[in-house]
Amino acid sequence: MDELRKERLAINESLYRNVNEGIRAGQPDPGQTLAVRCECGALGCNRLMDVPYAVYESVRAHPRRFMLLSGHDVPEVEVVVERHGTFDIVEKLGETGDIADATDPRDR
Repeated sequence: MDELRKERLAINESLYRNVNEGIRAGQPDPGQTLAVRCECGALGCNRLMDVPYAVYESVRAHPRRFMLLSGHDVPEVEVVVERHGTFDIVEKLGETGDIADATDPRDR
């Protein structure tokens, strides 16, 4: 996979992360789960998944981590670090991880 494609995937995933942060902000009392978008880098993927609020917050504590539907990961740019039935948590690698860090909406 060329570097430009890797960069585009990282940017797309970061954009979907921002969408999910907006969803979270719109639900001040989220209850047990949040219905969020898959944060994969595939253009056109608009699938929703139910994520426990505590899991969502634990993922957002790590700027290189994203939530994807199972099977939507791209091993060239990320590694699955957790599996949760219908969705996985991935961590971005190398330069794509640097992009994730730089675009973290919860920049600390």
